[in-house]
Amino acid sequence: MEIPMKELLLAQNSLWFSSIPLDSLHIWDPTLGGVFFTISTICHYLGGSSFFLSIISFVYIYYRPKLALELSLSLLTSGIAVYIFKFFLESPRPFPYPEAFDEKAFGLPSGHVYSAVVVWGLLAYRIPKLWFRILSLFIILVMPLSRMYLKVHYLGDVGLGFGLGIIHLLTIIWFLNQFYSKDEKRIFIETKNYRTLGLLGIVLTLAPIALDSPYLSEEHHYSLRGLLMASGALGGFWLGVLFYPRFSKPEFLDWTLPKFSFSFRTKEFRIFWNTVLVRLLVLAIVITVLYIIPGNIIKASVWQDDLFLRYMRYLVVGFALVAIVPLVLQKIQKGKFLQN
Repeated sequence: MEIPMKELLLAQNSLWFSSIPLDSLHIWDPTLGGVFFTISTICHYLGGSSFFLSIISFVYIYYRPKLALELSLSLLTSGIAVYIFKFFLESPRPFPYPEAFDEKAFGLPSGHVYSAVVVWGLLAYRIPKLWFRILSLFIILVMPLSRMYLKVHYLGDVGLGFGLGIIHLLTIIWFLNQFYSKDEKRIFIETKNYRTLGLLGIVLTLAPIALDSPYLSEEHHYSLRGLLMASGALGGFWLGVLFYPRFSKPEFLDWTLPKFSFSFRTKEFRIFWNTVLVRLLVLAIVITVLYIIPGNIIKASVWQDDLFLRYMRYLVVGFALVAIVPLVLQKIQKGKFLQN
């Protein structure tokens, strides 16, 4: 262990882990500083767990469940990989920590850059619209610059995050294509191996709990916390994939929003917006009851820093999104608001 740490310290004295590239991004601050800061702040939230949870929820409930499950697999496995690297590489961030952005975990690799490459890359691969692919490419390319501009990551952090993200994205696409091509209608829970993979996935998400220790440093604690958030949510998604088909009718295994004409005051328009609102209301109630309220109770208790409870909290919200929300919708007027 001693030799790798020495090599890491030598690397941190190079340009890859120097403040020079970070400071050079601020030469235009007198004229464009406000614009750069705004873009960087937006990118900060675009790469956060809350945003990705929101976008997965939106895609799952309103667009295409199959794509949402692919996104969850991609995002959460990338989150697990990122925080494993952070935990064991122990590479510090630029000092001092920018308090406004609450980044306390280790820095190498950049999780925002890694996840942006994987998630937005998969979205661009699955959604063949030119404007969307241009937007995805813009976010992927701007994310590394924004992390350095905010001085939360070194050049080496974002470089490794970008490279590992590319490898992870290609691996995920290859893995998904072993089950079905991007144009195939069949969904994951209709494949032969989904139960085996689901159980294996749940077991693997429990493994990081073994790294918990009362002797962890603050940076180790926050790195492990991020790892357990991602692994817990992934475990919840896998659990939902296992249970949902057993309680659902076959016609509710896949859905989208009903089509409607753009002419207002039509029956199709009313059905469309009623469906949107009912799905949103059910999603909001389930997440509030099973995620927000328990989270506030835990934060106000002596167990606020307990990592196992954090794992369980994200396990529950992952399961709720995949299984409980659509099952509740099936009970409302015989699934009227979950039909295509």
